[in-house]
Amino acid sequence: MAVPGFREKQSANRLVMGLMFRFHGLWRILSAALSIGLASLLTLVLLSGSTASVMGQIPIPSPSAVQNNSKPPDGVERFGAIEVAPVIFEGEELFKLASPTVRNRSNPGDQTPVEVRAEQIQSNLKLIISLNQPEEVVKQRGYFTNFDPKTLQVFTATLQEQTVIVAKDDYRSRLQELVTVTTPDANYHGVSINELAQRWQAILYKNLSEELKERLPETVDKRIQQALLIALAAVGVSVLFWILQRLLLVRDNVLQQREAVEMAEASPPTETSDPQPAAIAPLASDRIEFLGTLRRQFTLKRRRKVIAAVRWLLGWGQIAVWLLGTALILERFPETRQVGLALLGIPIKLLLIWFAAGLLNWAADLLIDRFSHAWQDNQFSAFQFFVFEDAQRKSLRISTTLRALRGLKTFLVWCFGITWALQEIGVPIASVLAGGAIIAFAISLGFQNLVRDLVNGCLILWEDQYGIGDVVSIGGTTGFVENMNLRITQLRDAEGRLITIPNSSIIKVENLTRTWSRVDFSIEIDYDSDLDKALAVITEVAEQLYTEPEWRDRILDPPEILGVDQLSNTGMLIRVWIKTKPLQQWVVGREFRRRIRHALNEHNIRIGIPQQSLRYEDGRHADADIRLKG
Repeated sequence: MAVPGFREKQSANRLVMGLMFRFHGLWRILSAALSIGLASLLTLVLLSGSTASVMGQIPIPSPSAVQNNSKPPDGVERFGAIEVAPVIFEGEELFKLASPTVRNRSNPGDQTPVEVRAEQIQSNLKLIISLNQPEEVVKQRGYFTNFDPKTLQVFTATLQEQTVIVAKDDYRSRLQELVTVTTPDANYHGVSINELAQRWQAILYKNLSEELKERLPETVDKRIQQALLIALAAVGVSVLFWILQRLLLVRDNVLQQREAVEMAEASPPTETSDPQPAAIAPLASDRIEFLGTLRRQFTLKRRRKVIAAVRWLLGWGQIAVWLLGTALILERFPETRQVGLALLGIPIKLLLIWFAAGLLNWAADLLIDRFSHAWQDNQFSAFQFFVFEDAQRKSLRISTTLRALRGLKTFLVWCFGITWALQEIGVPIASVLAGGAIIAFAISLGFQNLVRDLVNGCLILWEDQYGIGDVVSIGGTTGFVENMNLRITQLRDAEGRLITIPNSSIIKVENLTRTWSRVDFSIEIDYDSDLDKALAVITEVAEQLYTEPEWRDRILDPPEILGVDQLSNTGMLIRVWIKTKPLQQWVVGREFRRRIRHALNEHNIRIGIPQQSLRYEDGRHADADIRLKG
């Protein structure tokens, strides 16, 4: 009796199964085309690497000679006079066949290569479950496949004095041959032909019955419902992850604004080397408030890092949900099951490796951050390398060292990830490393400077010759150290040019901002001026500059008036030294020169000018001032 809507339902199911069958076929075609393309590309590369002279000395072997000396094809194992190949059905190995060894596959004669025999058996099995039933037959019998799942029979028969495993159902009068059990098969498995035939008959019946039932209309309906549920679950979880990411992003923006406001409001207290007793209490209060602000800033930064880590995990969760959901949906249907299993194989392993490398990189960043905090808190004071003269030098050294550590860490983590990925896709790592060592040795002959760059970079970092934020002079080039790593140092000069210097070429470094700096001020006073008065005026200006709070923070010690340093034809040279904090010598020197100029004018003290003696014709001498005009 016909069921209402049966024809429409069967047509829809047949359409779904047909599309999946075509999709699976297209996938196989694309895979084969990709394999052929890669093989052709590799062949061209290998051929292009050979030289004409070598090809002229070595005779090209004939195709038959190549086949005679070649190894068996992939998937075929050779055991002397016997070759063995597996029978694969729907991605699962059923059993192994054995055939006499074929030495010349281009001209096998009466012999059948074992892989050809395996392909024929696999084609016979595919014929049983293929979707070739006409629409009217599907309507009457209720299944899509060539054989009836309910009346399938697999048994052993003797055809032309050979033991053959055949299949039939109630609607077919002709037997369908599946496998011919041969003597090499029995010898390889160590049993008689009949016993081996019974084993294979049970295996074939079990797998064919399961695959036929997978293609029944009611099973297809159930699989479609399961696929829809999986898709809905994947969409729901993905949307949930997206909402959580948006909420965390909003929270991160709020914390970022709070951090910016607190950093703007917080300013370190002004310290003096000799504070007055009345100022000690408010100074301590300001310090406590400032330290509290720093602690809150540290807490905000840690919370933002936690939020960033959770968002990163949620992003990876979305990728994993879609990948797993797609694989499970494809695995639901027989014709796309191999695609789903393949998706759960190498691709998901590579994705997990990528995730593991990112997680390891993030964990290493946390360790480096903890190391930097411990370094700032003087927890490594027992080691000379971690001890500094002042806080500013400590800050520069920490920032430079951490930048180099992060670069080295990233390089090592991703090298580990790439090596792991190559191992998972079947690339022999030992051979790659051995070949890489040989290539590296050959390349190192031409890249010796690179090795010297790295070694010298390590020494610069270890000896703290300079760091990011210093002003240095290297080989006559002076500039601000804007960036440095183990290979190069980049300076920004006064005209804004970025100068890149390889570390191997750095022999002599002049650090203008290491620990402290100095204003080396010198001025020539005219011989007609009162020298003692000039020294008193310069001393007064220096002391006044040192006592003002605005400049007191930048000058470390009272200025040193060295006195008259030189007498020349231009005047008397007076030298002054002012010891300042790093990077402050230029602004202090400009202000000091401005004040000296005004003070000398105010006290009518002339700056030295070139002196020249003139001789008259009558033998008299006279001194004359020579004023040079530019």
